[in-house]
Amino acid sequence: MFEDVHPGDPIPKLAAFWNNLKAAVAARRLLPGVGVRLREMPFGTIINFDADAAAWDHPWRIALNGKEATLRRGLVDGIEPKIGDRLMSGDKKNPDPPKLTIAPSRFTKDGQSLICVEIECDEHWNIKSAKLVQVARLNDANPDNPGDGTTPLLTPALSGRKTRCPLVQLRQKESGDILAFQIAYFNLRHVALFPLGTTEEKRVRHFFFPS
Repeated sequence: MFEDVHPGDPIPKLAAFWNNLKAAVAARRLLPGVGVRLREMPFGTIINFDADAAAWDHPWRIALNGKEATLRRGLVDGIEPKIGDRLMSGDKKNPDPPKLTIAPSRFTKDGQSLICVEIECDEHWNIKSAKLVQVARLNDANPDNPGDGTTPLLTPALSGRKTRCPLVQLRQKESGDILAFQIAYFNLRHVALFPLGTTEEKRVRHFFFPS
């Protein structure tokens, strides 16, 4: 244990305190384990660790195979979306997950596209149904005819009490190959809010966040 040092104490006592403190810090220095490299610097210690990358089978994880995509099961407010008329994780008749076909017409002119979960709400703004869709932009009313619009900064309110949340961004290279960039990694919650003083359907704001 260290003895307390007080103003006016003799210098030898301060020196002894300092030396004991240095010895205590040195005794508690980091020790590298297997695959660990330590590099001591004036401002601290840099730790490097060599290890194999671990797979993370998170919700919505995409796997691309040419022009088809499969996504690991994810939930929005506890609801599993569909691809076409099948649950995204498969069903009893066909346990294999359905594939989402990547449509060339659903890319912007600069080769970008989104895979989204599209939800439809009831009159109380609770989710009635959910499905996976590919769109060029979040607010495309007709995904097969994206036009030249811009992607909105906020989650859009679509007609019919619908909205979309992006899960994966797709980018098409000049060679035609498609790259996927994950956006969502967790199951989602959805909240619909209105600006103060209004309940107009067109002014609703949708929010998605990890559950």
